[in-house]
Amino acid sequence: MKLRIHYEGKPYELLPGETVLAGLQRQGVQIPSFCRTGVCQTCLVRATSGRPPASSQVGIRETWAERGCFLACQCVPDEPLEVEPGDVIQTCASRVLGVEALCADVLRVELEAPGGFEYRAGQFLQLEREGGISRPFSIASLPGSDRIELHVTLRADGAMSQWLRTATGRSVTVRGAFGECFYLDNEPDRPLLLAGTGTGLAPLLGVTRAALASGHRGPIHLYHGSTHREGLYLWDELGALVEAAPQLRVFGSILPAAGASPVLPPASEGRWQLSHQAIDKLLLTDPLDSFQSRVYLCGSPELVQRLRKRVYLCGTPTARIHCDPFVF
Repeated sequence: MKLRIHYEGKPYELLPGETVLAGLQRQGVQIPSFCRTGVCQTCLVRATSGRPPASSQVGIRETWAERGCFLACQCVPDEPLEVEPGDVIQTCASRVLGVEALCADVLRVELEAPGGFEYRAGQFLQLEREGGISRPFSIASLPGSDRIELHVTLRADGAMSQWLRTATGRSVTVRGAFGECFYLDNEPDRPLLLAGTGTGLAPLLGVTRAALASGHRGPIHLYHGSTHREGLYLWDELGALVEAAPQLRVFGSILPAAGASPVLPPASEGRWQLSHQAIDKLLLTDPLDSFQSRVYLCGSPELVQRLRKRVYLCGTPTARIHCDPFVF
């Protein structure tokens, strides 16, 4: 049985089992979207009449959900809805202030922080360049700075990453901020366990910086994984943080791709260590009390899902597991 919704006052019929996003786009309505998995939150819209299913509001801010906002890509409605574009997301003009190669395939991109743009370190924003090309990137910098720091994986065919290589001074648009990976400053003694691979380090670094800036007293264990030593691209910077913060320990996991040989032997450098064990195996041997810890997991969806299951089975309540899967 088909169900009718109204978008900006016009009626549209959805096929059985069809999402609001798929149905509207099928009928020629231009709804911004990217991942279609509910992660990027680009397709956020608002119901002015009717109630969207709770499953379409998972991961968005509680205040947004209270206003009727939902993710169109996750919404298969069970009742008629009147829908309009979401009006809660900040959209601001910015420009690229600087680009630095952190290793062969990772760029540090610094944006001008727009006045009034609110975010928390570890969340992500949508970055849009000329031509309407948009990509989500996690924020490694702290609020209050005049710059927003992003880490960008450089892809050979990347329409955004290749453009950013020479984009210093170019105008961009930022939207957001989104996501649940940010430090909670009302738990200064709770252990923090952070793990990710590649540019999944960006939100973890943001959370770590926020925790240290807030005077966090509990232990902080950060795990960063790569297939090669250069992929641990901020090792020296993390080492400086470790030297300044006795509660912080950093672990690097170098797991070569199949058929490749390790470049460096396992090593220990003060309170930060290198290992050739997989990052999920390292987490299983972490001395922190899983039941007491707050956990942040960032990287590929497969890794995040695997780590989430493991830390949950080790006793961490789901309410204290924060995930940022990079589905792009």
